[in-house]
Amino acid sequence: MKVSPEESERGALSPVSIRLAVQRVKADGYVVLEGVLPPEFIAELRTVFMRRFQEHVARTDSNRGVNRYQMHLPFEMPFIDLRVIAHPIVLSVIDAVLGPKVVCQYFASDTPMPGSDYQAVHSDIHALFPETDLVVPAYGLVLNIPLVDFRTDNGPVEIWPGGTHLAPMTLDMKALAPTMRSECVLLSAGSVLLRDLRMWHRGTPNRSSEPRPNIALIYARHWLKTEYPPISIPREAFERLPARAKELFRYERIVG
Repeated sequence: MKVSPEESERGALSPVSIRLAVQRVKADGYVVLEGVLPPEFIAELRTVFMRRFQEHVARTDSNRGVNRYQMHLPFEMPFIDLRVIAHPIVLSVIDAVLGPKVVCQYFASDTPMPGSDYQAVHSDIHALFPETDLVVPAYGLVLNIPLVDFRTDNGPVEIWPGGTHLAPMTLDMKALAPTMRSECVLLSAGSVLLRDLRMWHRGTPNRSSEPRPNIALIYARHWLKTEYPPISIPREAFERLPARAKELFRYERIVG
């Protein structure tokens, strides 16, 4: 979905756009919002991120498969710019899908390096009621913010749209996924991807010569408990946040 110049200027989607975005998430499990972030801001994020990332790679091994790194982000600028953590256009869709009292409980990144391989097909959340095949409304959304264009050659995320977010967790994902339709999400830097936590997906090989950096946040209904560690937030940084951003991070680890 393209964000119109008028919507960008006022920092809000029209009611029609919000309704369409929500319906896309409910039907397909995801929606792409094009042109949400300006190129100069993406360039700034990428520069700071890559400096941090190179330091991280120098001191640790890949932790999401061969040459693929998950790295938690420091709670500092420019990563906590409100355009990242509390963009009004993005939040308008999140609020419409998940309802009031939403929290953010994951603040990290996923970066396949050259030579990375396919991940196993997976969902990003455990079953709420593993003893049943009960399907419930969405209770969490992943926000992916690409810092470079996601192309066919640099490891775009592959998704299984159109119902896998509603599939019972008891299905044999490994056996079923190769027989089902999937697609690689190609994104321009400045666009964002919102996807249901339950949606089947995997990382693909980065066959380019450069890393493919991506910021990832998880927004969820306030009662959801995941296995991710709490986000460590310096109290000084937390106190500088506006009220809505404080509300998003109210259950995280406020330090100092």
